[in-house]
Amino acid sequence: MNRLIRTLWKIFLFTFPFSVHFVLYEQNSYRFGNFSTWVTGFLFLPELLLILTFILWVIQKIKNKELGKLKTPGWGLALFLLFMVNAGVVTFLRGDMMLYLFFLIRVLEAGAVYVLIRQKLVPHNELITWLLYGAVFQIILAYIQTRLNHSVGLTFIGEQVIGPGVPNVAKTDLADGSKLIRPYGTFLHPNILGVYLLTIFFLSLAYLKKTALLFWVILMSVGIYLTGSQAAQLTLLITVGILLVLSFIKVATQKRALSIGLLGLIFFGNLWIYINSASLAWDYPSIQERLLQNVISINMFLHKFWGVGVGNFTLMMEQFSKTKLLPWEFQPVHNTYFLILNETGIQGLIILILIIAYLLHGYWKTGLSYFLRDKARVLPLFALIVVASFDHLLWTSWVGPILAGMVVAETTRSA
Repeated sequence: MNRLIRTLWKIFLFTFPFSVHFVLYEQNSYRFGNFSTWVTGFLFLPELLLILTFILWVIQKIKNKELGKLKTPGWGLALFLLFMVNAGVVTFLRGDMMLYLFFLIRVLEAGAVYVLIRQKLVPHNELITWLLYGAVFQIILAYIQTRLNHSVGLTFIGEQVIGPGVPNVAKTDLADGSKLIRPYGTFLHPNILGVYLLTIFFLSLAYLKKTALLFWVILMSVGIYLTGSQAAQLTLLITVGILLVLSFIKVATQKRALSIGLLGLIFFGNLWIYINSASLAWDYPSIQERLLQNVISINMFLHKFWGVGVGNFTLMMEQFSKTKLLPWEFQPVHNTYFLILNETGIQGLIILILIIAYLLHGYWKTGLSYFLRDKARVLPLFALIVVASFDHLLWTSWVGPILAGMVVAETTRSA
């Protein structure tokens, strides 16, 4: 039984990026003139694998009478439960409870990932190895997609049908007028692939041997570059910069103060952009579109201070836009913090900030000496904190909560 559970867990670690999915709920999916993934309830095939693995693990623990030995988290869990209850109440009062239900399922699955990692279902080095195997597969597939300039044909594992002439596919305009697709791997969007590779890279960084470190740094950096995700690329540079700063600080209290200070700096930077989005102007159309989304977001916040409900941003955004939105413009605001502010209210965002601060504060223990490996273990959390400023996919994609569960498990577990 134990061998079967471990095998299923390893398969999940490799295959959770596979986007094989079924539509279970689509009441509002065509309200905008075309299909919208943001208000659709999906079931992904890897979810079933994770649920099966976790159920078998629980059965084994019950059989061995070991469930009572599990540690109960403290204030962090209390804050998290408060966040979820608030999101549920706001959605019940103002939104679509089915969308909250799907969100709740994703969160519970992330919790299962957290528990299985913390309980060392497989040795941690082995877990990292299987995550890296999955990342290598995605990088190879992304490279082939780029070279072919279309999909490979692996739809049976969730590869999207992509090509320069396929509508709604992320592309780069070349100087000669042709279009080069951005690779998707087996994800639903290149940006998710970029965040996935970024997270796996920083999760593994502390455990790579010196002889292999350069190889993996180059390979993962190339993979992130291939995705064309500017958010992932910029986050990679910022997070490496954070590591360099941490390497010069020896005292745990100073590291804690720096971490909380960086968190405050990131949030104040987001706040400044949020407030000034209406007056900012950029030559890049994609950035200007995101600034316009920010304007819609702040208008929504000013009128719906306590939130509109999980998954309901796109359903409400036309009420707060000064111009008529085209079908493809019905997208969540490309900032996880702004989206959480709109969907769960000011109280939801405050609780989220407290949760992140709790994780950063608790990581640095007074009286302990921290080597470079220990400093690197907190980098995945910083990476998610930073990349959340540039996209909404940690909140809206099925993979986002899974990556968050892995990162919180890494940040809170004993070395």
